[in-house]
Amino acid sequence: MSEKMQGCAPAIVLVAYGSLYAGALETYTGIMNCYQKEFYGSKIKLSFTSDQIRRKLAGNRGIAIPGPLAALADLHDQNFKDVLVQPLHIVPGGEFHETALLVNGLKGIKGRFGFRCLEMGRPLLSSLQDCKRVSNALTPILSRITHEGATSDLYRNPEEEAVVLVGHGSCHPGECVYSQMAGILKRSHRNVFLGTLEGYPGIDDVVADIIDSGVKRVRLIPFLLVAGGHMLKDVAGEGEGSWRSAIEGQGFKTKVHLHGLGDCEEIVGLLLEHTKASMDKMEERRFS
Repeated sequence: MSEKMQGCAPAIVLVAYGSLYAGALETYTGIMNCYQKEFYGSKIKLSFTSDQIRRKLAGNRGIAIPGPLAALADLHDQNFKDVLVQPLHIVPGGEFHETALLVNGLKGIKGRFGFRCLEMGRPLLSSLQDCKRVSNALTPILSRITHEGATSDLYRNPEEEAVVLVGHGSCHPGECVYSQMAGILKRSHRNVFLGTLEGYPGIDDVVADIIDSGVKRVRLIPFLLVAGGHMLKDVAGEGEGSWRSAIEGQGFKTKVHLHGLGDCEEIVGLLLEHTKASMDKMEERRFS
């Protein structure tokens, strides 16, 4: 952050879908701490886009996390005139674009009820270069995960154990980035596959890749910012519809890693870089 920004630093709103799970909430807290350390002069607020999750957290646990509009309104009431909204989404899907519509709408409000400068950062994967950088970041991450608690003879052998990264996915056009990411992973890593719960590639595509690879074991890792309900139920669950059950049904042994990408400093570092890039643009506009 330059000297011009010190002492008048923009506030930052971190926008995520949200989760009810304690481990996921700890991940969000860790990300906020990283942002507070990096942007020491900024006010950092966390926001969840899911109305249902916010209501349950408030009603059942007394945890009040605002939606994006409420977070921005609160900052405006506190006289923060310069605000940067940083999505914590993996891809520019539906949640990202709804947040972008909100930000763009508020930009049109002039005068004392509007912001002086309101900008929005990019999600984790918003370009080919982002995909390549995440692929590179996964090298040390996968090494740590697959070596954790293992003796030297139990380290992952890529010829015998595949890694399956499981993202969310949807029918939104922005979710096509997952296909791009999956292709890059196949070229850059040995027997590392990416699939999505609600999009492409799906479970059938991933199972076909696993079978073709000739491995004996599969390690399931979330390609999600936090390991919440989707990971615990849809991926690691014991029910017939889970990814774990589908893969084990094909005769493979499985291991499940229950920590999201938000627990990895390399991934949070990439989000921080997106925020810094948007902050630089913000600074140019304010002081040009």
